[in-house]
Amino acid sequence: MHFEVPKSKKLKEFGGEYVMIVISILTALALEHAVQSIHHKHLAHEAAEKIEAELRLNAKDLKDVLARNESDLKEIQRVRAELLQGIQDKVADDALMSRFKTDWKGGLNLAIKLPTLRHEAWDAAIANQAVTWMPDEQLQRYVTAYADIRDIQTLTTVGNATFIDGPRLMDTLSDLETGSATPHQMLKTLTQLRSAYSSVDGNLQGLLKSLPKADAAVASAH
Repeated sequence: MHFEVPKSKKLKEFGGEYVMIVISILTALALEHAVQSIHHKHLAHEAAEKIEAELRLNAKDLKDVLARNESDLKEIQRVRAELLQGIQDKVADDALMSRFKTDWKGGLNLAIKLPTLRHEAWDAAIANQAVTWMPDEQLQRYVTAYADIRDIQTLTTVGNATFIDGPRLMDTLSDLETGSATPHQMLKTLTQLRSAYSSVDGNLQGLLKSLPKADAAVASAH
């Protein structure tokens, strides 16, 4: 910022020029503040759009994963129900176990899908401080959404490990291959698989319900 020192020697003229200088400085500061405010609002708006797109992508990924897991879980539940019914009806063990080589193969599928759950847009908004210029309500919704995402990533990993006894599962599958597994062993294994899928999917469904709330923040802010 540049201004010239008043050259007038008369007090009245000097005072007038001094006032003009002060007004010029204040005007320049106000304009600078306005420009910065516009820049910050633009930065926040741009970051919010990227976050919204990211959350929508996460929601779509969640729906796709849940659909695939639901298909696997239905097959596990079908096989378990039929095996349990066979045990209750006193069907011979050999007859029950033979079905795991035919129409019950799909019930032993442990391929739980997990969403990617991206957070790059949120991380970028924090790094460039765009979040500090967002409305409080909008920011709080985003904070909650991404906190839920972090929690789910932890829960799905820990929850899956909690409901699955890996070594015992592998032993049971080995016994199945050698012909020494029993229907009761297989029923326990199927129960573990069902619990693992149900636990993961329950957590993912809870997250899916919270993501649209975050998307609504952008719409209300526009």
